[in-house]
Amino acid sequence: MIKLITLIFSFLIFSLGLTAQLPKTTDTTAVKKAVSHTDTVAKQQPVSAPKQAVPDVKRVRKDTRPLKDRIDFDANTGFWVNTHQVLGQITLLVTYRFPKILSIGAGPTYIYNYQRGDKQNLNGWGGKIYSRAQLLKFFYLWTEYQGIDNQYISGRNADNSPIRSHTYVGSWCVGAGLNIRLGRKAGINLSVMYDLLQPSHSPYYNKTVFCFGFSL
Repeated sequence: MIKLITLIFSFLIFSLGLTAQLPKTTDTTAVKKAVSHTDTVAKQQPVSAPKQAVPDVKRVRKDTRPLKDRIDFDANTGFWVNTHQVLGQITLLVTYRFPKILSIGAGPTYIYNYQRGDKQNLNGWGGKIYSRAQLLKFFYLWTEYQGIDNQYISGRNADNSPIRSHTYVGSWCVGAGLNIRLGRKAGINLSVMYDLLQPSHSPYYNKTVFCFGFSL
């Protein structure tokens, strides 16, 4: 009996020692599941490329109007009468119209000046540049610079006949006006102008000029 117990006890000690010497095994199923989960997460969350700075480019709005709606060729006339003189003026203008209210233009100008007292016909030739803001359909603001080689009476001869001379006259006028349309381009213009430069030998009768004319 003692031998049997000793044999069993020895077998148990041998078994425990053998178990302690064996390497521990790894649960491969759990490892495969962990790796598979990591790959799935990586695929679901791709690495995004760094964002590039987008330059701030302002878009320029292109004017799509046909040329005939942007450029006009006008003929403007004016007429003044007072106790000393009769004046007539004609101006041919090339005008560019911007999309909204502003227009700019330029062209040659002729001024006829009849001096009643001396019964003399005087002439002035030159040109002008102008800008107009059409605030309302019938009301506008106007500014212009006009240069004229103007004839004027500078003195008297021995027989009291007038002496004609000519000089360059530069005028810078600002004002406002009314236009009454008679068609797409034709109309009647009523305006008042004030000459800021106030030159001597000006063909106009005053620094403030009231104008009546036609546009064709």
